[in-house]
Amino acid sequence: MTMAKRRTTIGTNPLDAVIPTRRAEKPARPSRVVKERLTVHLPVDLIDRIKNAVYWTPGLTLAGLAEEALAAAVARLERERGEPFPPRKSELKGGRPLK
Repeated sequence: MTMAKRRTTIGTNPLDAVIPTRRAEKPARPSRVVKERLTVHLPVDLIDRIKNAVYWTPGLTLAGLAEEALAAAVARLERERGEPFPPRKSELKGGRPLK
């Protein structure tokens, strides 16, 4: 024996015929920036200072601070150079630099 499904709502709103509903337009979503992981080794005392800054700054994240700091550093280097750096000809080599 199958039972009919029971409706849990009253159906359409009778006021919709009198007062049209305004559909809220969804705000345009900014396109997502593709991100990639970058691992660097830093002095322990600097890491501690960074973590303290993030801890005591509401809304700040390690990634956000790193992104902001690296963007400012590259902008400074480009200003000193007088122009942006050209694209790399190859990927960077990993490991310790040879002396």
